[in-house]
Amino acid sequence: MSRPITNVEAAIVERALQVALKSDVSANVIASVRYLQVTATCLCGCATVWFGPDGNASSGKIVADARATAGGEDIDVIVWSDQGAIVGLEFVGVGVVPLPDPSSVRGHDIA
Repeated sequence: MSRPITNVEAAIVERALQVALKSDVSANVIASVRYLQVTATCLCGCATVWFGPDGNASSGKIVADARATAGGEDIDVIVWSDQGAIVGLEFVGVGVVPLPDPSSVRGHDIA
């Protein structure tokens, strides 16, 4: 499975990197977000997508950890990186988590 990142997915990654960055990410990596290729989706059916060659972030690190609202519920939005590249956009909540509106992505310090 391979497809281009959607505009909404890219906007969520970019917003999370703006408001909830946990480690350095180069300007080149940020500029490459719109060109990422989705290589896998989460098996549970949620909106999580993976960009890495292995279809997950098993050896990656969290570069952004944000909150968002999806389906009326607060969820976690995690951007994963491995070897300097974005490899995942993970959504964590209760049940099957839909894609949040990018404008709802915020740091954990904002209610």
